[in-house]
Amino acid sequence: MSRKELEAALDYIMNRADEEEFEVILKACERRRRDRSLLGKIGGLGPSESARRAAEGIQGQMGYSLDGIRSMVKDFVADIIRKNAPEIPEEDLSALLDAYVPDPETARGRPGEGSRTALPPEALLKMAEQFVEYSGGTMSPSRQRALWEEMPRWQDAYWQAFTPEMKILIKAYLEGKLDAEEYAKAIVSILEL
Repeated sequence: MSRKELEAALDYIMNRADEEEFEVILKACERRRRDRSLLGKIGGLGPSESARRAAEGIQGQMGYSLDGIRSMVKDFVADIIRKNAPEIPEEDLSALLDAYVPDPETARGRPGEGSRTALPPEALLKMAEQFVEYSGGTMSPSRQRALWEEMPRWQDAYWQAFTPEMKILIKAYLEGKLDAEEYAKAIVSILEL
């Protein structure tokens, strides 16, 4: 922000903002202070910095692998199955998990083949929603903390798991080149949901 922009913002806050606008500004400042404090305590990056770094190709810096994400998804699916069918034998549960969350090497045929990730499209959609929410600054600090506790570098791992098409769409949306409706339609389309 330039000095001129800062002066204009301060002038607006101090001299022209009505009571409702001033309350909104106060709440935004309080949230910003809370978020910065929380992010500092847990060693995270701010939303804009994280998005910038992700867009520059974080893939090589990943702390967790695609297998880590696959394991999280598999645990999630297992919990759903157990809640809906508590009497299911472990063998049947394993077979269902292999069908719903296949091993990448098995899903592709031979190692190195195929360009699509082995994660289910529904999981990728949820991951994209969380990534966009975080990068756009709308994710609550408690949700951020929960994700960092589950997987310290989750945003890097998510970015690695996205297909090239998803990365292009997400980046375009975060840069304001796509509106929310266009983005939603496109992401659902490429995930074939």
